[in-house]
Amino acid sequence: MSAANIRTARRYFKEIMNLNNRETMNEILAPDFVFTLPTHPDPYRGPDGFSELVGMLHGCFPDFYMHVHDMVANGDTVVARWRGGGTHEGVPLHTIQGDLPANGRSFEIDGMSWMQFKDGKIVEVKGNEDTVGLLMQLGHIPAPDQPAQPSGDELIAVTHRYFEEVMSGGKLDVIPEIMDENVQFIIPTQPEPFRGHEGLTGFVGYLRSAFPDIKFEVEREVASGNKVASRWHITGTHEGEFLGAPPTGNKISDYGVDIFTFKGNKILTIHVNENDFGLMQQLGMIPS
Repeated sequence: MSAANIRTARRYFKEIMNLNNRETMNEILAPDFVFTLPTHPDPYRGPDGFSELVGMLHGCFPDFYMHVHDMVANGDTVVARWRGGGTHEGVPLHTIQGDLPANGRSFEIDGMSWMQFKDGKIVEVKGNEDTVGLLMQLGHIPAPDQPAQPSGDELIAVTHRYFEEVMSGGKLDVIPEIMDENVQFIIPTQPEPFRGHEGLTGFVGYLRSAFPDIKFEVEREVASGNKVASRWHITGTHEGEFLGAPPTGNKISDYGVDIFTFKGNKILTIHVNENDFGLMQQLGMIPS
């Protein structure tokens, strides 16, 4: 049943939470369905009651969304981790703090939903969300004092050091200067992130042993808040083992995008996506 329940859970988020589809509510929610969430004072019962909540959310936030990032399923239980948000431009938001009027501010928070199924239908959802973050971002409770955020230009200057000194230049001693001690490097070709200064040092060493002449060139970049996005082009010569491919001597050329998240003026996370299929073709791992 887990696979079928996962499909139904995805419909719950896509068709109900994001699209406010009443027909789907009647189809996949049990008549005695119950929804509880700490932000809201009372449970919502049945498809009719839940329709009131979802309608209110879309009335408050015309651009309301919930995107699933993780699911854990077994038997009649599915647990989902999601990220949701919107801009409060509509009706007041009904919460345990009372009805909060619209002020044009936006929010984005993390949450989890514990979903119980019976006979293929959802009978209960218990939600938890970052209520404090929601209320702070909407301006209804004060946010703690934060140190001044470096400017976008200052953060971009740090990413330049990452590409030029660390990745292209192999200067491993720069890693502690520009990266938080809990830094994570996340890329689809690896099953787990590279973590901390030691993990990043190991990855850069591995990459440069495979492509000793590797060179990164940033083609585009943009900064917003504590994030920088960079689109890059790499070239190099395949002279060492990489992703299981023995050295071929082939010249490689690849494009990708990194999104950097900063903590203060140091890099906390690096999310990478590249043309990994094209790279593997160039390494002879996949027929061209």
